[in-house]
Amino acid sequence: MGTLRDEIRAILREELAALRAEIQRPAVETVRITDSADLMRFAATLVERAADPAFRDAVQRGAIGFRLDQPAGAAPAPALPAAAPPAAPAQGTKSLLTEKDIQALGEGVEVIRLPRHGRLTPLAADEARRRGIKIERSQ
Repeated sequence: MGTLRDEIRAILREELAALRAEIQRPAVETVRITDSADLMRFAATLVERAADPAFRDAVQRGAIGFRLDQPAGAAPAPALPAAAPPAAPAQGTKSLLTEKDIQALGEGVEVIRLPRHGRLTPLAADEARRRGIKIERSQ
């Protein structure tokens, strides 16, 4: 049993080191939207840029983010409530899923979509297999 634990620890150390090497600070683009025309231009630009798979993937995995430019002296915009996550398939936002993450999923989850570079710990993979959850990778 000790040999198995040592092997799992070695695998986890290796995977965590690989994740740390891949992690980058997300790029944040400042967007100034003062009226509906600005919003339409921003949406059109996003649609155009989303044609590039690298850009689309970077936005989906959080490597590129957006923030509103606040004019000097303006009150911050009220925060919008977060959208509820879809029931199934579950969309993995973490780059490393653990057994506890799989256990925390609701009973109706049949599929988990991981980011392209996302990883599962061996125990998470076992738990997903035990619960009959299919793991898919985002393109």
